[in-house]
Amino acid sequence: MAEPVDLGPLLTLSFPGGHNAQGLWLAPHHTSQQALDNLALDRPRPTLVIVGGAGLMAEDSQQQLQGVFQEVIAPLAQEHHLTVIDGGTDTGVMRLMGQARHRMGGCFPLVGVLPQGQVKALGTRVLDRTEASRPGLFSAVVDSLGQGLEPHHSHFLFTPGWEWGSESAWIADLATTLSTPKPALTLLINGGTIAAVDLHLNLATGRPLLVLAGSGRLADQVATALAGAEDDIPPNLREVIQRYHPSGALLSLDIALPAADLRRQLAAYFTH
Repeated sequence: MAEPVDLGPLLTLSFPGGHNAQGLWLAPHHTSQQALDNLALDRPRPTLVIVGGAGLMAEDSQQQLQGVFQEVIAPLAQEHHLTVIDGGTDTGVMRLMGQARHRMGGCFPLVGVLPQGQVKALGTRVLDRTEASRPGLFSAVVDSLGQGLEPHHSHFLFTPGWEWGSESAWIADLATTLSTPKPALTLLINGGTIAAVDLHLNLATGRPLLVLAGSGRLADQVATALAGAEDDIPPNLREVIQRYHPSGALLSLDIALPAADLRRQLAAYFTH
């Protein structure tokens, strides 16, 4: 690994309950490779990208998915030494991922990636330079009130931009940089408008993408279309299905399968 390029001091994010995470504030000219070097994340390493539902995800969907994260996804990441990348906020699939990692005592890296403008909107306070002048440490305190960062992630990358979706290209590229030549997989669970952007960008990297059918919203719409039972789908989704489904790069996986079967099918992507 090349000598890390100095991107500025690492953030120390402190959460209620005593959990700490590392974070890095990126500039537009920085690269995924530089970011990973500065966070000292081992690579190449098999990688799972999770995209999907956040603040608009229904409570019943979250309850339904809790077992999938606890019995399937977190154990899979632990067993196969995966790095997991998601959006990092304390909502939807990111909350479920962080909680599942915490409950099982997982030690796999869990990296949240989100826009800097939204970090400010979420109530995260980055200490000023005077407060952060202690040698070797640049600290941040995460406000526990309201929608903030999911507190059981191990790392955070704060990417340039204000709007949700500006981080999507970073997520796709980070996963490729982190995993190559190891296997990697993207998993779409629930999701809405931003997840549709993630769907396109992650498939464009050449990484396979599985849609969790039965998880709601975008995932169900895509899964139904993949099964040939949906005529009224947006042209952009129809195009991506026609491009990637025939090759097997875009497939669906039924949430109703037993946990052991779900885990076995997901594990196949990391054991070939």
